Amino acid sequence: MSKSHLSFFVVMLISAAQQVLSFLPTSSLYVYGPRLRRHAPVSRDQDDSSQLFATYSLSEESKRDPETSNTNSTTATCVDCTRLYIEKPEYSDGTKPANAFLLGLKNFVRQGSSILQEVLAEVGIKSESWVPRDQMPPDCLGLTLDSEAVREAERQREAKPGGKVDANCASRALYDVGCFALDELFDERPIARFWFLETIARIPYFSYVSMLHLYESFGWWREPELRKVHNAQEYNELHHLLIMEALGGNNRWRDRFLGYHIAIGYYWAVNALFFASPKSAYEFMELLEAHAVDTYVTFFNENKERLQALPAPKVAKSYYKAGNLYLFDDFQVSKKPSTRRPPCDTLYDVFKNISEDEGEHVRTMQACKDYAKVGAVVVSPHLGVDRDEIAMDDKRKAWLEWSEEVNRASTAEEDF
Repeated sequence: MSKSHLSFFVVMLISAAQQVLSFLPTSSLYVYGPRLRRHAPVSRDQDDSSQLFATYSLSEESKRDPETSNTNSTTATCVDCTRLYIEKPEYSDGTKPANAFLLGLKNFVRQGSSILQEVLAEVGIKSESWVPRDQMPPDCLGLTLDSEAVREAERQREAKPGGKVDANCASRALYDVGCFALDELFDERPIARFWFLETIARIPYFSYVSMLHLYESFGWWREPELRKVHNAQEYNELHHLLIMEALGGNNRWRDRFLGYHIAIGYYWAVNALFFASPKSAYEFMELLEAHAVDTYVTFFNENKERLQALPAPKVAKSYYKAGNLYLFDDFQVSKKPSTRRPPCDTLYDVFKNISEDEGEHVRTMQACKDYAKVGAVVVSPHLGVDRDEIAMDDKRKAWLEWSEEVNRASTAEEDF
């Protein structure tokens, strides 16, 4: 082992020891896991859950008298509701890539510290800055999800003509088992459920791209347009995941452990399925995306008033308003580019946008399934677009904005 590796290992051990010592009454109240200190410094290398709790602040009133604090009201449990979310750079897992050994060791220490703190908290060993989980996001948001209502929404969809996904018996059985497991594992924890779903939802797109690269590398088959669409789909699911992390969906170690390990197994399973039958691989994903639509629609209808009272996280505004809108358009094969620009002011808007995204994924999976079945080519919606027409529209829009600015300036000068 080199000196740099040994030094890194020592630093990690010291960091782990500090996390344990922080539970003692004489600790410096350093923030990590489900504990809180106001304005605590947050390292870019800390776990997402630590960043969440470092940015969240309880009101003085709720800390003095927890019995009178209303956890159903976000303004009653926090100083500034806009700080309920993890506000961090979109990708903050370090400044540079490292080798697998260092990354694995670092993650082992980080996750191990989180496990230890959760276990100690369960047996009553808590620091002075301990805050009950129900006073921190996502629990303090008071959001709910009725699993039976989700199942009813699914039944109603499948009862409509063309609403039921045409899947083989094996895919349907796996899907039913997965839905049952979700209901049991994430009962009354909708944000954690969504985080888990979005972690899993990205995986098939990784697999599709991997298999398409394999086909192309072997000289079997090449279709860059299809690969491009799948890349845009994964980028969309990534931002769904970032939104759920901003809401604290991954603040429990067991949820992270389950999500990451199932994702690894799922990746290789989809690879094998695609290798044997691309149509079946797309078919199973269509099942999952249709379920996601039913789940999100049920959720934002059930929590409409509460969601409308909460602001949209910055990562959501960035993606839907100021992000890479080319990629946002690219996964929506049923729409022309620039025709969908949804609002993103409240958390209600965010979840409605996510449900519409999932609906677009369903339609894209249907198109991919037909592609694999009958050769109906799936291409980027940007392909074949009249660039001159788009340029003319942009010029027309710029001219209108300029003319309005001139009119406002002239009016202001006359008033003066």
